[in-house]
Amino acid sequence: MRSLFILVFILCLENVVAQNSYSYKATYQLEYQEDSTDENSILSETVVLYLGEGISRYSSLGKAVKDSLGAFEAPETDFNYKIYKNYQDNEITLAESITADRYKYKYEQDLNTIDWEIEPENKEILGFSVQKAVGSFAGRSYIAWFAPELPFSDGPYKFNGLPGLILEISDIKDDYHFRLTAFQEFEKPVTKKSNLDNYKLVSQEELDQFRDDNDRDPIAAMRNAGLKIAFSKKEHEIETRKMLSEKYERRNNPIELQPK
Repeated sequence: MRSLFILVFILCLENVVAQNSYSYKATYQLEYQEDSTDENSILSETVVLYLGEGISRYSSLGKAVKDSLGAFEAPETDFNYKIYKNYQDNEITLAESITADRYKYKYEQDLNTIDWEIEPENKEILGFSVQKAVGSFAGRSYIAWFAPELPFSDGPYKFNGLPGLILEISDIKDDYHFRLTAFQEFEKPVTKKSNLDNYKLVSQEELDQFRDDNDRDPIAAMRNAGLKIAFSKKEHEIETRKMLSEKYERRNNPIELQPK
């Protein structure tokens, strides 16, 4: 009986460890220029940042819905990764499933790497008083607006390190622009699983290469992963490959121009 009690206790403890509790959610609209050679190639996507005590979880809305409800109900997204920030361990973890979720990878980085310079300029966003800050990250220079009254040293994507939640941030070319559209406090904390043990630890450069190989020829990537991809006519495969190739050529303007 004692052994059974200990086993149940361990299983319950593991379940607690495998979940993170979040009390707030910040929703942003991201506008980004997909093609660096075409200023009209502006796309838009909703992204969400869940905030807890010393932790956060960021993803596209499409990825968040997919995790909760499944692939068929999820909006389409070009961003299939999740980003976890752990302030106690001073660590960022990016986790991503590639090739129809057959391959799972993650990489880890130090958390506070942006050298911000806070400026005196102020404005208002959604009723919050925000202050301006400038800094550089991964080959781009950014202007950020943070709210001191929201005591989270956090923001969308990997951005963090300011004395207040980042409500708006864009690079100086405006290739990537995040704007807060809603901030919500939950009546009860929500839990989201974050067990990343089945993700293979790699470097950022390796994961970026895996993603690029998949995007360059997703049909070959899926077939190499053992997935059956069939076309009723050879012409259909040729047309599909052409369409995917053109899409890959357009996606030449990543948010990180160089690894952090």
